[in-house]
Amino acid sequence: MSQTGPASDTPAPAPTEPGATARARRRNSARDGGADSPTARDRSPALRAWYSLIRYVTAILSAVILGWRATGHRSVPRSGGVLLVSNHLSYLDVFFLGIPLRRPLNYVARSTLFVPVLASLIRSVGGFPIQREGIGASGMKETLRRLRSGGIVTLFPEGTRSADGSLGPLKHGIAVLVERAGVPVVPVGLAGTFEVWPRSRPLPSPHPIRIHYGRTIYPKDLEGMDTEAITSLIAERLGEAREAALRGLARDLSCC
Repeated sequence: MSQTGPASDTPAPAPTEPGATARARRRNSARDGGADSPTARDRSPALRAWYSLIRYVTAILSAVILGWRATGHRSVPRSGGVLLVSNHLSYLDVFFLGIPLRRPLNYVARSTLFVPVLASLIRSVGGFPIQREGIGASGMKETLRRLRSGGIVTLFPEGTRSADGSLGPLKHGIAVLVERAGVPVVPVGLAGTFEVWPRSRPLPSPHPIRIHYGRTIYPKDLEGMDTEAITSLIAERLGEAREAALRGLARDLSCC
């Protein structure tokens, strides 16, 4: 956390017009994702505090047991709706996507996971259900609602966990969602979570993890594109982010 030094030699601020200080405070809050920003309206203060606690505990435990590093996360927009799209390797992916970010994530989860007790836990950290076959009308509506409330929503556009660690084809519905949302899209590459807990193994095991937040796709970048071109661009940027994560993981492993 940055600190400022003593202000004894600082000139007194010039008088401001009525309301100017409040407006400046709101602008700074929006920039930093504070309580007055659109970011803060995607969940209650109590749920934000609960999410922060879960994120803090998960970050410490995973750092001690697994070891993880992240790059590119400081370029993620600090306020407003953002769509994170990531490759999908493990049940653990959504936890690692959120650890490097100060802003809380919203994420989609299979409707079959919303059973008693587990459903309450998933919802408390920003999860909401979709059908396994696709995001569907209700999932689309809820995703757009949370984005328009200034939240970050995480999606795995492959639609399912990878069977072998490779990046599979993206579902074409991602382009429709991106067009309708009109928010920045941040591709994220994960490496190492497949080795920690692939879908073929019942229990996880230790392995280093790398997360790379790639080049943001802004709405203006998609002007004039059809859905196929949008899907191709997302796949390209997602592939770049994945390759960057893999290179980082290789460096981590080579120096150990």
